Amino acid sequence: MKNLLKISLAALSLAVACLTLFAQSENENAQKDTLLLRDFRPQSMLQVPAHPVNRARFPVIDVHNHVNDARSAGREHMPPSEVLKIMDDCNIQKIVILTGGWGEALQHVVDEMVKPYPGRFTVFTQIDWSKIDDPNFSQLMVRQLDDAVSRGARGLKILKELGLEVRDKSGKLVTVDDPRLDPVWEECGRLGIPVAIHVTDPLAFFRPLDATNERYEELIHNPDWHFYSPQFPTKEAILDARNRMFAKHPRTTFIALHVGNYPENLDYVSEVLDKHPNVVVEFGAREAELGRQPRRALNFFIRYQDRILFGTDMTPSEELYRNYFRWLETDDEYFDYYAYPEQGLWKIYGLYLPDPVLEKVYHQNAERIFGQFKGLTGKEASGQ
Repeated sequence: MKNLLKISLAALSLAVACLTLFAQSENENAQKDTLLLRDFRPQSMLQVPAHPVNRARFPVIDVHNHVNDARSAGREHMPPSEVLKIMDDCNIQKIVILTGGWGEALQHVVDEMVKPYPGRFTVFTQIDWSKIDDPNFSQLMVRQLDDAVSRGARGLKILKELGLEVRDKSGKLVTVDDPRLDPVWEECGRLGIPVAIHVTDPLAFFRPLDATNERYEELIHNPDWHFYSPQFPTKEAILDARNRMFAKHPRTTFIALHVGNYPENLDYVSEVLDKHPNVVVEFGAREAELGRQPRRALNFFIRYQDRILFGTDMTPSEELYRNYFRWLETDDEYFDYYAYPEQGLWKIYGLYLPDPVLEKVYHQNAERIFGQFKGLTGKEASGQ
């Protein structure tokens, strides 16, 4: 009887141990099934050659930057000497500071970044939307634009708030083709300064925020970037208004930022460029989008080699520029885009651009556009 009891207790202990192991295994499996997206950082096992590029093959003009702009007071300010060292080490000829503001804010950027370093920095001005309800809004903005040019601005920057957020006192959204802006676009053409325009955002920002959204993690971190809501127009409606505006002002040069704000659809961007010869594009913060479609992107660069500008839209650093150079100058495969993985869990491939194309993209196209500058007449410049 005692032996039977011992056997029973042993069997019970074994059963308990088995159940414990099974429960632990199930718990481990459950944990694997519920791996958090923020903790998923797969390491590629692919063994491929890497060719770092520390210095650009040709001088570079970064036409899309915000370093030490009118918004940087008290935040994200870099000593100019530090910026210049990065530029010199990486062969960056010039940086264009797009968000220069207007009035005294613009003057501060000019005095700190433009005047002390001739040829190294260019600054753009912006529109004061707080005056949108003024009956003389158009004339006020033309005068503000002229004043900005007299201070040293060499372009106008339009942020994505146009078409998405700017409203007049009636609550109505101001569209990109609002006639109140026509005199401003025309004045830019008269002065020979480009309009760098950013309207809409990545396509995923206009789609439901669910398990199918490829920018899910980025949008969770930046919820105010999500525009899938009845309060916002569609991406397509905003771009249609922009394209009507392009057509209406053929004598003004427009830099459609972020690859025309549709790098996910290069056929669409190609149609825009074909229809509007006054439009060029740049690729600030869209390396990830273009780098994941290398064959299509290469064809796009070859076909529109005279109408693509180099831009980053990120704080200058050696790592940033060298990543972009590797993407443009080598045929390396499957490597991280700069700031991976925030924009999406994918890798990019080098384009290996031919030298003549590379030189146009790096600096020649930008030089041609900035070379269109006419400026104010003598009387205008003197305030007469």
